[in-house]
Amino acid sequence: MAPLGDIHKHLHLVRRMGQATGVDLVAAHHDGVIDRSDWSEMVTNCRGCACAEACDRWLDQQALKGGTARPPEYCENSATFHRLGRVAAE
Repeated sequence: MAPLGDIHKHLHLVRRMGQATGVDLVAAHHDGVIDRSDWSEMVTNCRGCACAEACDRWLDQQALKGGTARPPEYCENSATFHRLGRVAAE
C-alpha cells in the first residue's frame, strides 16, 4: 500500500473540489448533512488518490472558468460530491 499524501494538501484539495462543484462543505457540515467522520473519510480518500497532481491542475482550470462542474471521474470523492450537490439542490 502506498503512503497517504500530505493531510494539509489533501484537505485543501477537498475544499477546492467543493468550491469547483458548487458544494458548500462548511454549510453541509453546519446543517448536519456531513459530520466529522465524513470529512475525515473524504480527506483520507483524497490522500490515497494517485491523481493529486492532475486534480490540482483540473481545479486550477475550473477556477479560471469560474463556474461549477462535476468532479472528474478519477476523484475518489466523486460520489460524495454528487450526493451533496443533489442535497443542496433540494
